[in-house]
Amino acid sequence: MSDSVNISHLITVGVAIGGWLVVHRFSAWRDRINHKRKMQTEFLVAAFQHLANSANRPFAPGAEHLRDMESAFADIQLFGSKKQVQLVEDFASEFSQANSAPLDPLLNSLRQDLRKELGYEQINSNVKWVRFEGGVNASQPTTPGDAPQAVRP
Repeated sequence: MSDSVNISHLITVGVAIGGWLVVHRFSAWRDRINHKRKMQTEFLVAAFQHLANSANRPFAPGAEHLRDMESAFADIQLFGSKKQVQLVEDFASEFSQANSAPLDPLLNSLRQDLRKELGYEQINSNVKWVRFEGGVNASQPTTPGDAPQAVRP
């Protein structure tokens, strides 16, 4: 009788340890997947913001927004979907030939994927831009005519 009790205890302990190992492995796998998704989402949100800030602005050598674009393109090539990497390549090819290329297809793709990942409603319209000319120098007093002016598309 004592042998059967010991065997049943060993089986119970073995099942408990095996269950713990399976749950631990699954949790570690889930944590890796969640970390990967979080990191990818953060980088792609930043890339979207950098590109959105750079879109429809003049290409002045040394401009900060151009460095932001370069960084965004690198991040998209690392973390973006296959389609987004292709859109970066298409932009680079068209820009090198015509010295101009639209960012809207890439931004729309990023926006759709990020909204899907975050559980937001999909938006199928094109990205709209608001750009302001001029600005107010904080060290000078302002007058009613000093407000930034919107640039019409």
